[in-house]
Amino acid sequence: MKKELIDKFGRRVTYLRLSITDRCNFRCFYCKPIKDFKYIPHEQILRYEDLLFMARVLREYGIEKIRLTGGEPFIRKGFLSFLEKLREIFENIYITTNGYFLKESAKELKRIGVKGLNISLDTLDRNLFERITKVDALDKVLEGIEESVNAGLNVKLNSVLMKSNIEGIIPLIEYGAKKNIPVRFIELMPISSEVRKEFLSEDSAKAHIRKRYGFIPVKEKFGVGPSKYYKIEEINAIVGFISALTHNFCETCDKIRITSDGKLRVCLALDDEVSVKEAILKRDENALIFVVKKALEKKPLSHNMSLESIISGKNMYQIGG
Repeated sequence: MKKELIDKFGRRVTYLRLSITDRCNFRCFYCKPIKDFKYIPHEQILRYEDLLFMARVLREYGIEKIRLTGGEPFIRKGFLSFLEKLREIFENIYITTNGYFLKESAKELKRIGVKGLNISLDTLDRNLFERITKVDALDKVLEGIEESVNAGLNVKLNSVLMKSNIEGIIPLIEYGAKKNIPVRFIELMPISSEVRKEFLSEDSAKAHIRKRYGFIPVKEKFGVGPSKYYKIEEINAIVGFISALTHNFCETCDKIRITSDGKLRVCLALDDEVSVKEAILKRDENALIFVVKKALEKKPLSHNMSLESIISGKNMYQIGG
């Protein structure tokens, strides 16, 4: 009998988004919108050997690709050594990062065989970058992007759409074109009233782009995510959009999420988490798969997020974005 994970709507789960830490050296308002946030105590975080056990089991049950996130994954000690061991299990390893540590790590990532990097970059304006992240680090992030491209890594830029940065959309597209890397624009998730005020839709962003450039859809995929891509032929740019609120893509969802303290989410917008930690710590493969399959029974056909609603429960830094 083939080992696989399938939800009640017949969607086969092949993609694991794994947060290895909730800590980050940035403080972006859409990720940490609260002032007095608390990190998970270190002793509650799954150890690397725990994560490797889980990875081996889930690989046997049809998980084909894994994306490592945080917080910021490079902030966790021993991350590169963990990647070496994880590469023995998964051929398709992807990382989402704020780019701060890439200048020092890019060549190692290439050597290890990481398949792709999604680097968060919301603006090329230094002052706005600092207002968003609370860190004066734009130059270091740009150096990390440069080093990653030079190392031959498959790089994409992730940029969160926001009203305060609508004029920064075109410069980001032109920057991506010069570097020959796709830029993906992502709609904000309504996790707080502060975030909701900044919401900018995909359609509004497209209308802004059309003031300068025309673009056409392309069928080619530039990674494993749900982004729909377009080409701006004048400057040979590739632009993508991930728009969970206004252009729902749930029907093709093949993903589960696991947090650094062992909580499983079958949908980003569903706060009904279940713990897989006990099964992992006991090295109980059957118990782990039982919990995952039971959770998949609750995976909805589509989320119920809207701009009018505010997602309750955890913030993005706690669940890996």
